[in-house]
Amino acid sequence: MITGTSQPIEISYFHSKKVKKMKLEIISKYPPNGTRPTPLLFVHGSMHGAWCWGIHFLDYFAQHGFLAHAVNLRGHGNSEEKEKLRWTRMVDFVDDVVNTVQLLPNPPVLISHSMGGFIIQQYLENHTSPAAVLLSSAPSARFLPAALRIARRQPLIFARDNLTLSLFPLVDTPNLAREAFFSREFPDQPLVEYWKQMQDDSYRAFLDMAALDLPKPT
Repeated sequence: MITGTSQPIEISYFHSKKVKKMKLEIISKYPPNGTRPTPLLFVHGSMHGAWCWGIHFLDYFAQHGFLAHAVNLRGHGNSEEKEKLRWTRMVDFVDDVVNTVQLLPNPPVLISHSMGGFIIQQYLENHTSPAAVLLSSAPSARFLPAALRIARRQPLIFARDNLTLSLFPLVDTPNLAREAFFSREFPDQPLVEYWKQMQDDSYRAFLDMAALDLPKPT
């Protein structure tokens, strides 16, 4: 039987001589029979949360012997600093990964999606990992053209995003969420259930992905 926990864990951040404490929610699933030495850490994408890994991934890998964790980045799920999310920088999300990794008994394989892939690319500039998996990752240098395609396809929604400094208009309805994240054939009922769990995300991080703070692949 797979067991698991989902709770905010207080993490201490060290900036120069100051110590900042913040709670990040981490969902963990434990293997029923023994544990492989290398854990897994899943990092969600924009407008998502750790919940997206709990649908299929965490139980699957726990069943295959891996200690599987998914972190809610600051401002997501039950993690703290929702009130600061709009202006949270990409480097702040990278700090969340750094500090979560430090809690684990061994360095994890990092598995990420969309914006999470962008975060992991930046993480790997200064840190090592046994492996990293980027699923439909935001690219290191070509996200701006993708943003312009969204602007051409949904000009009014894109204008609303920038006028309100909010990304949620991109997924304001189940149909818009389908266009952004799902196939046309995806069933309506689970789509609505997933859409209900989506949330707004950092406008500043969107700007970082577009141009202001690109990863350095070399």
